[in-house]
Amino acid sequence: MSSLRCHGVRLSGWTASFRHPQFVTGAQPTLPLPPPSTIYGLIAAAAGRWVSPDECRVAYVFQSEGKARDLEKIYQFSRSSSASSTVIYRDWLTDWRLWLYFTEPAWAENFRSPVFPLTLGRQQELAHVEIGPGGETTREVELSRSRTVLKGTAVPFPFSGASGLVMALPTVMSPDLPRQAIGVRPWLLVREASKLDSPEVWHDEEFSHGVHFIGGTES
Repeated sequence: MSSLRCHGVRLSGWTASFRHPQFVTGAQPTLPLPPPSTIYGLIAAAAGRWVSPDECRVAYVFQSEGKARDLEKIYQFSRSSSASSTVIYRDWLTDWRLWLYFTEPAWAENFRSPVFPLTLGRQQELAHVEIGPGGETTREVELSRSRTVLKGTAVPFPFSGASGLVMALPTVMSPDLPRQAIGVRPWLLVREASKLDSPEVWHDEEFSHGVHFIGGTES
């Protein structure tokens, strides 16, 4: 197969943050890009239901213009009416853009009229679906097999030719409370550009970046 036709959605926002699993209390750094579980959570918000990775094949590319740190005051409530407070450092990414690619058009169509608010990170970090010049929110994309640049996405570790931050992360979180991590495995967060020619990576000519699909099945 030398080309793949899929359906794309582009989102953007002012801030985004992705919880670092090794930090539970104290300073809160952010991962450099959204893990797969955050992407499937975003898709679930658009669809209005929990989405299993087995049913949804998706690729994503994330870019941000910068990183910021601020002080945040948080309140911790006990079972009584009293609360204690503390001040922590929190990092977040700024002026971000996210490309989503779906092999099935129905998943992209959900972003025309999302059931729930779209966020990328915490509930106040809203995501905006970008609208094209003709008023469209989705577009057909033809991907090709060619040498490309992979950056701003997560791929299973190990992945030949790519480098980045290796983390044990869930593929998705369970739909019921308390949330449980599902499909935990090593992922490679590709935060620096990796030039490669791989049968597992497609090339988006318009944006000149590589695309790697996760979940679902090959079409």
